[in-house]
Amino acid sequence: MDKDFDIKLEGTTLTVELKNELTKRNASNLQQLLSDYLGRDIQRIVFDATDLVFISSSGVRVIIFARQKLGDKPEIVFVNCPQEILDTFGITGLDRFITFVEDERMQKTDDLASVKNESKKRLAEIRQEELDEFATKNDVVCYQMKLGGEEEDQEN
Repeated sequence: MDKDFDIKLEGTTLTVELKNELTKRNASNLQQLLSDYLGRDIQRIVFDATDLVFISSSGVRVIIFARQKLGDKPEIVFVNCPQEILDTFGITGLDRFITFVEDERMQKTDDLASVKNESKKRLAEIRQEELDEFATKNDVVCYQMKLGGEEEDQEN
């Protein structure tokens, strides 16, 4: 089984390589691992999002935790952030304190288009799984309504 992320400290830069998704399933684990770096002189946190296809609100909270608790408000950098996730940061306003960069090596790969298509497909699957889980836990019942139909005659 692949790990969900790898963490490496080099000098005052902490690099976190994210894999596939950052959701409530693994966000608390990442936050716990990041807690090991409390009290250290972290000036920059680099999140490598090359393989990331989905981030939930739990994942966003980990980013906020890293910004607020590690170092003295370190610079937060996202490398190769997919557009869907960049849009999420824009909606939440977090893009104001995150620097986004593209790794030129990633742009030169021949199979980048197929990787992005697979990522989009997986993103759709993850979103559906999250929605299904939410519906199950919140006892959401959906009713199908026939709109625009006439009431049945009661003269029978």
